[in-house]
Amino acid sequence: MNDVISFIQQEFGKFCQFCPPLSEEQYPLAEKMLPTVLFEVLKISNGVLALMSLPNVDDGKPFPMGYIIDDFDGICSGTKEFHELFGTEGLAFAGNGAGGFFIMGPDGKIFLYECAGEDGICYADDIMEYISKSAEYISEMQ
Repeated sequence: MNDVISFIQQEFGKFCQFCPPLSEEQYPLAEKMLPTVLFEVLKISNGVLALMSLPNVDDGKPFPMGYIIDDFDGICSGTKEFHELFGTEGLAFAGNGAGGFFIMGPDGKIFLYECAGEDGICYADDIMEYISKSAEYISEMQ
C-alpha cells in the first residue's frame, strides 16, 4: 500500500474516508500535472476526506468536514483559482476550510495562502508533516 495512504490511516484512524480511485482516463493528465506523491495517492483514492464526530450531531456518527487531499478535479480548479488570485506558481491540493489554499511547491514544501496579495507561510516541509499537523488539528476540534 502507498506510504502516504498508510500514514493518513495511522494519523486519522476512523476520522478519514477514502474515495474511489482516479479514473484511468485521467491518468495521463494527472501524471503530467501532479507530483508523483500526489498522483500515487489519487490512483488509490481520488480525494481523502477528513471526518469529524460531535456527540450532538447525527448521534455522534462521523461526517465529512473537508478534504485532507482534494480530488483531481478539485486540485485542477483550486490550482487555477490560486494562480488567478495570487499570480504565483504552485499546486493547490487542499483548502483550509476558510478560503485559504494549501500549496505544494516544486520542492515538496507545503505553504498556506490565506489572503490574496500576501505571501504564503510555510506550513510543512513535506506531505507527511502536513498530514500530521492536519490530524492534530482535527483531533483538537473533536
